[in-house]
Amino acid sequence: MENAKLKNMPLRSLAFNFITFFTIIIPLNILAQNSFSPQFYEREETLVNIYNNDPQNEQNLISMGELYASEKIWDLAIDSYEKLVDLDPDNPDYLYRLGGTQAAYSEVANKFRVLSIINSAKKNLIKSAFLDTNHIYSRWALVQILTELPQILGGDKDVALKYCNEILNISYVHGLLSYHYFYSFKNNEGLILDTEIKIFDEIQSNPILFEFNHFNFVVGKLLINTDTSQFNLALRYLNRYLLNYSSADRFSLEEVYYYLAYCNFYLGNSNSLTLLKKSKEIALKSQKKNYNLISKIEELNKLMNQ
Repeated sequence: MENAKLKNMPLRSLAFNFITFFTIIIPLNILAQNSFSPQFYEREETLVNIYNNDPQNEQNLISMGELYASEKIWDLAIDSYEKLVDLDPDNPDYLYRLGGTQAAYSEVANKFRVLSIINSAKKNLIKSAFLDTNHIYSRWALVQILTELPQILGGDKDVALKYCNEILNISYVHGLLSYHYFYSFKNNEGLILDTEIKIFDEIQSNPILFEFNHFNFVVGKLLINTDTSQFNLALRYLNRYLLNYSSADRFSLEEVYYYLAYCNFYLGNSNSLTLLKKSKEIALKSQKKNYNLISKIEELNKLMNQ
């Protein structure tokens, strides 16, 4: 079963480039220099006002952390979760939220602070996993960190595999997805294929949608790579990913719109061209252009216009 408390808790795959404190009670115009939506500022003002009147309101601190994390304002998200951990130091969920957000922050932090932030993230996640033997996502976060971090900086692929196995014992499908991630990082094609077959069989027998959004995209794409008979099921996962999407999610909107267009085109649905146009529009506006995806968009567009 998915843990509803952890819905959309962001932990992007760590891409270490090895190349914080803000108080919660801040003037809102400090963030105004960034182009956030009016809804963001309205929600932030409400939560900050609640905090000022009730600084020990744990649910409000969770909401603040989620709001800031959804816009990748990692330092303020961390500050919110640190306050949670101060209130309840042995709460596995609070430790996971803090550790996971610290790991995400390490991607963009000053290179002189990365190692310190990662070590803090690992410490909090390990404690979370220790306190809750059924906590999937603290283990999933550790799998990512320990897999991608070089050994000299604290990575440990053997321990990552140990956490994969622990996840498998908690939830079979989550464990398979963790192993799939690990084998994909290692480019072990044989084990990747074997794991994908097992994931496919499990999804066929129990097509659950995931609270942790990352897995919805992974499963949707895996189903697309199977055959067209799976496209309707793939759409369920991709549409859920889109519904729950936040800027903290790893897979971009242009990717999900492309795969939605791809599925709908081969299913004969009339909305495929609209979806592809949306994918192209976002892809061309992106500062970090994915030229491989843009090429795929052009190829699909030619097929649609034949």
